[in-house]
Amino acid sequence: MKFTVVIVMRRSNWLFWLLCLLLLVPCAYARDVSQADGNLLLTPNHGQGEAWGKARCINCHVMRRLHNSVPEIKEIVENKGFATCTGCHGKNGTQAIQQCLICHNVNDLPANPPRTGKHRHDFNLKKDLPTTSAQCVMCHAASDMDGVFEVRQDLTLFNDKLVGTRAYKDVNDFCVRCHNNGHQQKKWPIKNAGKRDQSKLAEENYLFVDKHGVSDTEKVESSLYPGLRDGYVYNSIVDCVDCHTMHGTENAGLIIDNSLKGVFLLNPALRKQGIAVEILDGVNTNNELVDIADYSQLCVLCHDMQIDNENKQKYGGNHDTGNGLSGVHFEYGSDCVTCHSHGERVQKGL
Repeated sequence: MKFTVVIVMRRSNWLFWLLCLLLLVPCAYARDVSQADGNLLLTPNHGQGEAWGKARCINCHVMRRLHNSVPEIKEIVENKGFATCTGCHGKNGTQAIQQCLICHNVNDLPANPPRTGKHRHDFNLKKDLPTTSAQCVMCHAASDMDGVFEVRQDLTLFNDKLVGTRAYKDVNDFCVRCHNNGHQQKKWPIKNAGKRDQSKLAEENYLFVDKHGVSDTEKVESSLYPGLRDGYVYNSIVDCVDCHTMHGTENAGLIIDNSLKGVFLLNPALRKQGIAVEILDGVNTNNELVDIADYSQLCVLCHDMQIDNENKQKYGGNHDTGNGLSGVHFEYGSDCVTCHSHGERVQKGL
């Protein structure tokens, strides 16, 4: 009897320490590995190889112990359960759906990124549809989700037939891997590019035409309508995402409908006001045909026409464009593309 009791106690102790090991060690191990690699996505080494291909995270991970040091993430995980795992950590070698939008939505992480408006960055679709998690991982296949956007880490490395898988120099380099006229991605060719075909001409404009791109070397402050708002300077390259948002907007052409969705160099005090941007681009927000293409509410976010008040009034720069800002030489409702084509300067000062 005594011998039997001793055996039971030893077995009990062994099970106790094994349980402690399962609860404590894997959590610390996973944390250290993700920090060292800068990538939260699981690999075949998950659980030292034993956990790879297994969909039931609960077999090893106890819900109440997850993300103890990150309260804002812990609350989401506790509320939505193990379905959140794939959103950050990938499919773990299974057929599970990677659920990005389970956290990145207007209720849980509404500002990361702002996802409002009817237009999204969709691939090969004839009309705009709500963003899906499958679309997220096209561009964000291996994000480290550390809260800091890094082009080389957080964006999918697309293979380009001209440059191969060369690392991106900047976010514009990422954009033109798809938005070009001669070496588009085979898997996601651009269709329905629009009446001016700007989606395919983005690379050409950026490199050779667009005065916001790399050819922007001749613009000087002595031009006809000088003046930029605090944060922007002449001869600088403006990123595509300063004017175009991938994650949702009311405007056609994925042009931002709010200063919070772009103009990243703008003075934060002004940018954070959430200044509205409405674009007239052949149709208005009621889907009615119009005769003008007015981008003044977008342009005025950066262009301020900082000259004396007399000349500012003379050239029309004191007109409120409709979003509370003035500084471009036409009032809201005038046709900008008569002289301006995606930033192209066709005469002095334009």
